[in-house]
Amino acid sequence: MNLTEHINVFLLHHILSETADRTPDKTAVVARDAEITYAQLSGSSRALAGILSDRSVSPGDLVGLYLPKSIESIIALFGVLMCGGVYVPIDPNAPKARVRAIIEYCGIRTLVTSSSLLSKSFPPGEVSKNLECIVLTDPPSENMNKETGGSVIYLEQAIGKETAAPDIWSGSDVSPAYILHTSGSTGSPKGVVISHLNALTFVRSALASFDLNGSDRFACHAPLHFDLTVFDVFVAVSLGATLVLVPDNLSVFPLKLAEYIRKERITVWNSVSSVLSLIADKGCHGNERFDDMRLVIFSGEVLPVKYLRKLREYMGNTVFCNIYGQTEANSSTCYRVDIVPEDDSWIIPVGKPLPNFEVFLMDEDGREVIDAGREGEVFVKGATVALGYFRNPGLTREKFPEDPRITEPAPRVYRTGDMAMYDKYGDMIFTGRRDDMVKVRGHRVELGEIERCLSAHEDVQLAVAVAVPDEKFTNRIFSFVCPNDGVALEPDALVSSCSRSLPPYMVPEKIWVVEGFPLTPNDKIDRRNLTEIAMNRITQ
Repeated sequence: MNLTEHINVFLLHHILSETADRTPDKTAVVARDAEITYAQLSGSSRALAGILSDRSVSPGDLVGLYLPKSIESIIALFGVLMCGGVYVPIDPNAPKARVRAIIEYCGIRTLVTSSSLLSKSFPPGEVSKNLECIVLTDPPSENMNKETGGSVIYLEQAIGKETAAPDIWSGSDVSPAYILHTSGSTGSPKGVVISHLNALTFVRSALASFDLNGSDRFACHAPLHFDLTVFDVFVAVSLGATLVLVPDNLSVFPLKLAEYIRKERITVWNSVSSVLSLIADKGCHGNERFDDMRLVIFSGEVLPVKYLRKLREYMGNTVFCNIYGQTEANSSTCYRVDIVPEDDSWIIPVGKPLPNFEVFLMDEDGREVIDAGREGEVFVKGATVALGYFRNPGLTREKFPEDPRITEPAPRVYRTGDMAMYDKYGDMIFTGRRDDMVKVRGHRVELGEIERCLSAHEDVQLAVAVAVPDEKFTNRIFSFVCPNDGVALEPDALVSSCSRSLPPYMVPEKIWVVEGFPLTPNDKIDRRNLTEIAMNRITQ
């Protein structure tokens, strides 16, 4: 039985309740040496929902999840949903300034966190009296209550109280379920508001598109603030499968990551392409095969054909699928790679729309592109299209217009800013972007956000960020800065300054101080020239 058969499932947390009733003793989540059954996951989540409700979290309220990827974080996710809240996952590796900015901008009044992360971003005396902090992991310090101004709740206090927990929330499926933040061109992260219906429509599409079952072991490689985890968590739970949380520190050690995949008998893998490139390059060797792997989904970046070929060699029984999508509309197209040409320059298509999606291309003149070989901007239509950007109606109107093909009032679509074309088989091929957004290790990065961070430094007159293509990571970020007159800038100090405001994947690898910038004939900064300069400097 799966979600497509659950006619009474219309909210995300109902998935867990249904599965816990069917398979209460099945292992739901594995994290390092710990695991939890579906009955325990459901009971603990429900108990936490009661704790949140007791602390005045009402349906529609935003609750921050500032936690490392862990069993507790999955409990917290479902607990927030069960009380009708909207969960807002916050990157545990983000600098303090970014964490605080998201909490303040979203108006978050309840934060579920660990004591170590709380101490990292809120030293004693720096927590707003309006912020209630519920600590689920790590032993609190002696002065924790005094430091936070809120409550300290141990995980043990939640487990085993399901009989005292309130009925789970059963509201509207168009209500917000979670908010994910992406890089913003204005210098601040954008909050994408996703409803229960948006996410459930995608989950149903995934169940209808892939051969999955309750015996699978899903790897959860991405952090919870990354949209890939929507597939990992909710599809796995809907099937009664086991979700294996991959330790974050393994990503930089592809050999250990490969060993972990084999040890945990992972059958379903979903990640950005750069992670698979590293596994293929460093983690595939000798006679060690991945015999349990059945499905590999990759997305977010171009996967070099030579690495795909090597992965297929070591994962002989595996189906490989290239997925294309955005946080604002979930994954919308899929291409199953059945044949890999010998030509390493072949670009893997992003395929055709998944069930419940409509994807179309529009040219610059506002006409729909139908013919193969003609480029157009990608638009996505359907129940997966997000509600919009949090507290940003202007950008929402711009990016979520009515269907441009219809003259009468029409359903909203998402205008992606991506460019693509159809091949002769009707599969879509991604060709680039209309703006300055790039992908770095699967993360969307607006170069303008990096430039604004650098330009905010008192000694910087102007800053330009460039993306240098890289085979494994898609892009590497570098920057050029022009100092104010008479100022001697230290590049290392600028890198440190960026690290206090930007997540690690957005901090430039290197910053070069220049006296001026090359210009185009129209007197604009010649970014292409600067990119070439950066490429030459890093290869010397």
